[in-house]
Amino acid sequence: MAEPKDFVLPAVLAFLGFLAFFSGGSDVPVLDEVLPYVCAAPFMIPACIIFSSRLGEVEKVGLSLSEGVMTTEQYLEYKRAESITGQQSIGYAIMIGSAISAGVIFVIGLVCLFFIAALSFGSTGNTFENTALFFWGLLKICFWIYVGSHVVIARPWQYFVDGEEDGPIEEKRTLECPSCGAAIRVPMSYTGRARCPPCGEEFKI
Repeated sequence: MAEPKDFVLPAVLAFLGFLAFFSGGSDVPVLDEVLPYVCAAPFMIPACIIFSSRLGEVEKVGLSLSEGVMTTEQYLEYKRAESITGQQSIGYAIMIGSAISAGVIFVIGLVCLFFIAALSFGSTGNTFENTALFFWGLLKICFWIYVGSHVVIARPWQYFVDGEEDGPIEEKRTLECPSCGAAIRVPMSYTGRARCPPCGEEFKI
């Protein structure tokens, strides 16, 4: 799990981003909408990336033997890591989707504004401004969805629950070692090879 010192840099960047976001304003409506995001994004986006990469890091589970035999503890840790990875994949999908959507919206918006400017011939109508604000509103939605995706990847709620919270304790079954007859408890859903702790005999379940 990440240490408190790992969050100093992203916290500072996020703080600067919020300061930039809420600092001042402009008398021009379009600039008043755009400037807070333009000023805050260079701080907020790196803060989100660092935050999610450090807080959302998942430790890899190693195998105890060269033949790939897992202990019961390793198996449970493997299933836990698998569950976390599944949750984070949702966050990555949202992040990629929001980034792609923002790029598409930006390109379409530029094309539309270009045609409006070309057809207006210097007209002072509000069509250009209203269109710009419409597409900017869509980009703002993509921005906050992108920020939220990093929260899903980081899983900050893991710090507010017990270490054994990842669901109900998995039921175990008792097996008998074919070599020494010792009783061995393994998870109900586990299949593969097991090793008897007393005699070291390996057998297939």
